[in-house]
Amino acid sequence: MVPRRGSGIVEATRDAVAITQAPEPIGAPPIRKHRLRLRRSPLGFARDMSSAVREFLAASRPRGFSGRGDKYLAEIAQDLRRRLLQTQHGFSHETCRLPDTPLSALASLLVEFAEDIHAEIGLWRALEAHNQQCFGSPLPFFVRADEATPLAGFDARRLQHLLWTLWPSLKADIILNPAHKDLQRLAEVASEFLSQRFAALPKDSSVKHFLATENRFGWEIKRKLIWLGMQSYLFRLLYMVYVGEHGKGEPSVGVTDDFVCQNCTVWSGLGVIDVLAGALDVPESDRATLRTWYERHTSFYRVLTCKVSGRETEFVTARNVVNGQTYTIRMGMPDCEWQPRLLVFGGLTPWRGEWYWSGEQRTYGPVPEEEEAKLRAEMLAKNSSIAYRYCLKEAEMARERTRYFHGKFAAHYGNDLVVFPDGLRLAAAEQKRMEAEWRAAPPEKVEAAMREQGLTRPAPRMRFPPEFLEHEGGIGAFFNPAEGEEFMSGFNDVLSGLRKRGVDLSDDEQSALWHLVTDGAISPAFVHRLVSEHGAESIAEAFSVRDQPPEQALAFLLRCHKGEYYRKRFPSLSLVNVGPLENQST
Repeated sequence: MVPRRGSGIVEATRDAVAITQAPEPIGAPPIRKHRLRLRRSPLGFARDMSSAVREFLAASRPRGFSGRGDKYLAEIAQDLRRRLLQTQHGFSHETCRLPDTPLSALASLLVEFAEDIHAEIGLWRALEAHNQQCFGSPLPFFVRADEATPLAGFDARRLQHLLWTLWPSLKADIILNPAHKDLQRLAEVASEFLSQRFAALPKDSSVKHFLATENRFGWEIKRKLIWLGMQSYLFRLLYMVYVGEHGKGEPSVGVTDDFVCQNCTVWSGLGVIDVLAGALDVPESDRATLRTWYERHTSFYRVLTCKVSGRETEFVTARNVVNGQTYTIRMGMPDCEWQPRLLVFGGLTPWRGEWYWSGEQRTYGPVPEEEEAKLRAEMLAKNSSIAYRYCLKEAEMARERTRYFHGKFAAHYGNDLVVFPDGLRLAAAEQKRMEAEWRAAPPEKVEAAMREQGLTRPAPRMRFPPEFLEHEGGIGAFFNPAEGEEFMSGFNDVLSGLRKRGVDLSDDEQSALWHLVTDGAISPAFVHRLVSEHGAESIAEAFSVRDQPPEQALAFLLRCHKGEYYRKRFPSLSLVNVGPLENQST
């Protein structure tokens, strides 16, 4: 079947992002591989940002809104930039001295943070509330759980936390101690300056007016998400990094939708949906719904009915081809060409009892209904981590099988964590293990599996990339009982670094431990498995938080860098031959 692109489903007057492009590839590889890589500063690949601070600030404002305090912000930001420039001349280390463009960006970010605090917009408040709930402190590393002095206003500790969190986005590949003296000095200067300049400023803010608009329809929420993710002081630098890594530098609709709905960030693992949910003045039930938007129901949908009023298609009902569920989808789209029986691929998110398209959709020409069984099977086999979001029975089957395979793995190797000297020996050992599994299986199941997978011998095909097979720096194989098998290369440096308990780490060991924590392909369960044997002191040292209790530091770092693992997760195991839909309950 040949796809054609839809014309978009959100009315232009809603100010939502246009939906015109085909979706990005979905699904994830069954094997997690660790790969060393360095991130670039977003200011390094963005378009020229060396113009005045005033332009940074203007670009961040929500369009169509104004506040009495807005007109003062650009001048404050320019003056703050001059103050920061003077301050960094006296720094002891080059580490915290920023070039012109990042310094201008920082001045704008700090003024927008101050606006948030001054006008009680609620973005920073949402972050501190999350931290308090998770860690017993509003700002881990900066405020002790038993701290007697509460945070208020432009507290230097707040500014120091902001600076420490965003510093890698301003100056790439720099790991600072949260208590770095130059960072602390910068925070103190900014705190004093902002306290003085905002003291007499009106609390009337365009951002606050924007976020206080109606929340009745899903596209009104989406409009706020897009602004928060792309333009707010909390997320815009992180968004640029994300686009550089996932969108080849181009901020497409699909990449943007992934960032605002699904991505977790270094802000204690919070995503854009989490911060917006905490900041909006909506019932708790709405907050809970918004926090589920990372579970977009991405699937093939068969349009059943269209409700049209005049020129506008108000609603369509559509059946999810994979789970059989019928969804009522609010469209609000004039001159919509969609008709019953149309097949659409896209993602849906809920809001107040209705569903809304999220991101991009792809429509297909006439597709016979008898093809739906094939689409269902392919989705469960190739994109299972997405299908499990709405195929609950299949998700539970996958969990049960993953627990079973975990037991078989541990029984075979005598442990759920095994270290191999190189990739070739790991591949040979895994091939041997799988052949033993197949020999122990009932012959009729083996024959069926061979037919389905086109195999000529009773063993599965195991494909590893050449660089993985050629790797000689040690590979760790861990079977996560909740999600499946994980592989990590460079494991010799990880183990030797952990065993040193934070003392005299080599550069390679520090780099390996840094990647252990920051690489999204390695689960917290893997990290905790290692820490249970070797302690967390070396990880704390690698992140320059040696003065913090190691276990507490690790808990915060894992949230910051692996936030997606603290949401609902599914096994990496895919199901094949699950049967037709009428034999499956959802």
